[in-house]
Amino acid sequence: MATASTVYHYCGAESFLSILRTGRLWVSDARKTNDRRELDWFKDLALKHIAKSAAKGDKVMSDLHLALRVRFELVEDVSDYYVCCFSEKKDSVPQWVAYADRGTGFAIGFDVNALRKKIGAALLSSNYSPVPFGASASGWGFGPVVYAEDGTANTQIDDLMGLIVSAPFEGEDAADSARDYIDRVCAFCKHPDFQTEHEWRIVCNTSLLRKTAGLAGSDMLPDTKWRKGAYGFTPYRETVSVLDCVREVIVGPGNADRDSIEYVKQFLRFSGVEAKVFPSASPYR
Repeated sequence: MATASTVYHYCGAESFLSILRTGRLWVSDARKTNDRRELDWFKDLALKHIAKSAAKGDKVMSDLHLALRVRFELVEDVSDYYVCCFSEKKDSVPQWVAYADRGTGFAIGFDVNALRKKIGAALLSSNYSPVPFGASASGWGFGPVVYAEDGTANTQIDDLMGLIVSAPFEGEDAADSARDYIDRVCAFCKHPDFQTEHEWRIVCNTSLLRKTAGLAGSDMLPDTKWRKGAYGFTPYRETVSVLDCVREVIVGPGNADRDSIEYVKQFLRFSGVEAKVFPSASPYR
């Protein structure tokens, strides 16, 4: 899979001003996105796949399916992930419509490598085999989203099954290994209906950070903030300043003012950001 060198954060004018003034991006509760299946999609696909193997009389898979259900339903469901979303697409009508005030906003282009270094995250491939959060206690990950279809073979399910088979030979509990892998991929896997977004995302595993901090139950991290979101009251956290990761800004097609480009250039200079500014080439208005 080709790796993008620049990814774009589409936003309205208010968010654009906030990002440029503070230098920080917001990572918000993933369950407050426009995807009702957010965080659950891959878990459901994985459990369904294992259940099919169990239905064929495979006792190992039957025991594993039960153990995973216990872990997800009684012990701890998918981790609480906070996300900030980007797109590989530089000038996308669906992105302008959905995330940039119907074209009157902006798309901020971030250098992928600079951004992942700044937030202290490994750059993940689409199979998510490297452990994105376990190598350190940073809790941060960054990578492309995979769009998995129900009933269709995919790399993530294949890797999961390989992990299940190999775990006992490596002295690990297959159910624990499977649970951790499923949890990890859930942060980066979405329903195929969203595949036109070509999404990348910053992910913060707040469950891991709470455990590291010794917090109990649903206690929030002390730096948690709150905002009114499109889908209700939404908790979020801020990244470190990422202004030096900005490479370009696309001015949305709904900005009809002929001075818009020059105003944005002046604002970037005022904010200390060296970035190219382009008008959208989209005919959308």
